[in-house]
Amino acid sequence: MKQIDLFNIKLNHIRIFLLAVETGSFSKTAAELHVTQPMVTKTIQTLEKELDLILFLRDKGKLQLTPAGRELYVQWSNLLQYFENSIEDASVQQEGVMSRFVIGVGYLMPSDHLERLREAYHSLPENIKVHFESRPQSTAWDRLRDGEVDIVLVSGHILPDEKPADIDWCIVQESDLAVFIPKENPLSKKKNLTFADLREEEFIVFSADTDSRYMQLLNQLASEAGFTPRISCYVPDESSFTINLWMNNGIVLADQSMLMDETSIKCFPLEGRGNHLCLVWRIPKDAQRKKELQRVTDAIIASFH
Repeated sequence: MKQIDLFNIKLNHIRIFLLAVETGSFSKTAAELHVTQPMVTKTIQTLEKELDLILFLRDKGKLQLTPAGRELYVQWSNLLQYFENSIEDASVQQEGVMSRFVIGVGYLMPSDHLERLREAYHSLPENIKVHFESRPQSTAWDRLRDGEVDIVLVSGHILPDEKPADIDWCIVQESDLAVFIPKENPLSKKKNLTFADLREEEFIVFSADTDSRYMQLLNQLASEAGFTPRISCYVPDESSFTINLWMNNGIVLADQSMLMDETSIKCFPLEGRGNHLCLVWRIPKDAQRKKELQRVTDAIIASFH
């Protein structure tokens, strides 16, 4: 492996690389950053030379990420955000702000829940700073355990059976599981549905490595109804639920509060299949930060009651 001088890698190199991956195009990257395409191309070439890695394959105008490039993207994707956060942390400390917390929410959180978070946010004292991040709900637990966020608001099904020593949670709202069905599907004309009615349907699901507890839940409900669920496709996040429902690629099992397009998708709550919206947080070791975190969690819990 080539000896790498990290000081030759600039933050701007990383920024351009990440954006090139996300846009899939050097020209779009250049347009978004208001620079020339040759400048983007030269930056990527410099980065590849410095790292001794091939990050992209160029074939007939198409840009394809290599396995090495994909690994770097995964590892570097939060790097700039961490850098920005560190500067803000220093800034707020200088201004006398004592604590900053990051709250993770899912992509399809309903506006009612966001309003409650907003209410809680505005009730906090000035010495507590809160940021919000929207990411796939299926990643919430891992991101909390890895320290990327301090608090998450998630469906109760993703939680383990026992609380780890450094994690706590509480139910902030009772809910129900539901089935979301495209209106092109004949089942959407029914007034009510049971899970047994879904025997011949195909489910759009999270893969087991994305959310293993989701598949356990689906298999349990199907088994109780006397069938094995048929899978239409596996998706990486809840936003993909909406796209595939809109394309009539199958049906979705999810919490009834999940935000879906009501003009093309019908929601059938499953009677007697309760679910919970849970607030989950990582317990700080520092006593002062623990106290400040409790102010945040108490405010959110109060906003839901």
